[in-house]
Amino acid sequence: MQPGLRRTLIASGLLLGACGGEEGRPLGSTTGVFTVGDGDGDTTGDGDGDSSSSGPLLDMQQGDGDGDTGDECAAVSEQAQNQFAPVDIVFVIDTSGSMSDEKNFVQQNMNMFSTQIFLANIDHHVVMIAESSPDGPCIGVPLGSGSCPADTKLPEYLHVVETVGSTNALEKILSTEQLWSTSIRPNSVKHLVVVSDDNSSMNAANFDMAFKALNPDYANYFFHAIVAFEAPDPLDCALGASCCLSFIPLSEEAGDVYLDLVSLTGGVAGDLCDQQFGPVFNQIAQSVQQNLPLACEWEIPEPPEGDTFDANKVNVELLLDGQPESVYYVENEAACNGGDGWFYLPDAINPQSIRICPETCTRTQNATQASVDILFGCDTVPVE
Repeated sequence: MQPGLRRTLIASGLLLGACGGEEGRPLGSTTGVFTVGDGDGDTTGDGDGDSSSSGPLLDMQQGDGDGDTGDECAAVSEQAQNQFAPVDIVFVIDTSGSMSDEKNFVQQNMNMFSTQIFLANIDHHVVMIAESSPDGPCIGVPLGSGSCPADTKLPEYLHVVETVGSTNALEKILSTEQLWSTSIRPNSVKHLVVVSDDNSSMNAANFDMAFKALNPDYANYFFHAIVAFEAPDPLDCALGASCCLSFIPLSEEAGDVYLDLVSLTGGVAGDLCDQQFGPVFNQIAQSVQQNLPLACEWEIPEPPEGDTFDANKVNVELLLDGQPESVYYVENEAACNGGDGWFYLPDAINPQSIRICPETCTRTQNATQASVDILFGCDTVPVE
């Protein structure tokens, strides 16, 4: 999702009774409408345009009072609860000898970063690839356990204990993937963050290709870096150059490869020479929120008291940039076969939520304005 775009989710509630109308849409159904903003977590409202009110919408069709409305549906509509896609973030920390001060900066700012995205109602997992303490950072509560060196606290936080050298941060992401991939969810937005005072021995194009080859779910990722923008030598420092601590350079090399990946993926870059990690972590947290698309999965609402949910009477319709289209039922994600559709999770026998196929999800999230109409009560139309 592009930063600043606002999207509208339209979802009808539970529709009961006989159905009429075209393409399985109940006649006279009422929809609840609310607008999802740019990551502030505020999705209150009951569909009437007044965000100060809340509650279900009731729409009983006109009849003779006995509940029989002929070919029309007697409908009870409930506001669907949309959610943002989860976020999974992998930090890679250079823990070579020249990075002792920077290791402490990371340790101090990691919980602040996690708290920011937590307060924005973002479901997040954080992985840190780094040496264990005391040579590497140890993350305290609430993100980590604080029981150094064993600071892992699943499922929110995993510390992959691995020595990261001056120039091999990208290789470490690739070589340790089996150790951290269980914390990365298929439907999440992926972010990588490298902190180093050196450059990478692997170029940006090779890493990008190798990382995407690990898993199709990694295709759209954001890369962020806290690296040096310049690399003075001691003589430059003696002459008053920046990126120096007295006569000692703060950087080994400029992190040009990491900066290339930042540009390639639309990430955030912070200058390690500034030695101010708080503002950079703030920028990364804001980027996580701004680049957070709507989820492509919705929980099935509870039916009103006395009624039951029928998994064979559900249909999904989209409105993408003003163009309506029906999305047909498929058995599972594998049955999407690279095309459009929707399916139940975990399955049609015990349905708990509705998810649209990856291709449908991509088109929905790329639309400037997207709405989803989930119709309950009419015979499901399968893909032909």
